[in-house]
Amino acid sequence: MDNLQPYKPRPVLSLPRAESSGWHLKRYAILADGKLFDDAVATAAKEEAFRRLPEAGSLHDESGNHGVAFQIVHFAEVAVVSPVFYWQWGSVLAHIDQMRASWDAPTHFGDGVKEVVGCIWEMNIVQFELEAWATQLLNGRKSTEDGLRVYLQQQATSEAIHT
Repeated sequence: MDNLQPYKPRPVLSLPRAESSGWHLKRYAILADGKLFDDAVATAAKEEAFRRLPEAGSLHDESGNHGVAFQIVHFAEVAVVSPVFYWQWGSVLAHIDQMRASWDAPTHFGDGVKEVVGCIWEMNIVQFELEAWATQLLNGRKSTEDGLRVYLQQQATSEAIHT
């Protein structure tokens, strides 16, 4: 694989939102060339994310997280990687250590490279989520609960992030 190959968009799938232990988790999948979506892998990634996320806070908690996160399950060339990001302190995006599963055992997530935040395809979704959070929660025009409801309904699509 040439690490400086020309960039081309990858398909992005919006997955059903999940809730567990006070967390609202928006979910996405990205498919590299030749990779197919696998629900068992996405489910394993979701379950591992819920195990790794810190205790959920409240949307009104000024000193901790807000119990709102998003996950990307990237069916990449060399492995399945799954960054998970969560909101805290109103306008700060935090993340858990990268989760990674080899293609030999794609439902068994271990740790990836700690320093990695995400690849260019994943950052397209992060940008969408940043804009959605700012527009819906930090605009001052809606109640916090209304803003959260709209934010949770917004999902990145291939068309939205590749235009």
